[in-house]
Amino acid sequence: MVTTDALFRIGDAAEEAGDFDLALRSFERGSSLGSAECLTRLAYLYDEGLGVEVDKPLAMKLYRRAWRRHGSTGAANNIAILYRELGRYQDMFGWFQRAARGGDDGAQLDLAKCYLEGVGVRKNVQLALRCLAIADGGVHISEDERDEARALLAVLGPRLV
Repeated sequence: MVTTDALFRIGDAAEEAGDFDLALRSFERGSSLGSAECLTRLAYLYDEGLGVEVDKPLAMKLYRRAWRRHGSTGAANNIAILYRELGRYQDMFGWFQRAARGGDDGAQLDLAKCYLEGVGVRKNVQLALRCLAIADGGVHISEDERDEARALLAVLGPRLV
């Protein structure tokens, strides 16, 4: 029997190679077997229209299922992005908070930007700095996100002196 981890790896490799039919089948099967990762990636295919028609409402439904059933921080982050696309900034901010509380250090960068720009929340430089510091010291963050957090810290840091 194929494991959900194997189905995820097959789907991931297929998506990377542009074989979206195989990716879709792998992620669907893994999702039906209870894989949060497969469910989140299935949602992403519909979110971005990779091998399927773009279907944002279905993507939102699948991301929400991944969050509800598995606490997927990747799903929470993508829900926030969908809300940003819809101009629902307070909802966006709330979902970035969920992702951050779940351990997604990259979401801390998004929260910092919200605090700096006053998008979805009242502008607050101190809270933005706190989020940037968490992002900079985090484990679950991409190098590009860490670099962006550090650049913002460098620009904002002199204000504190």
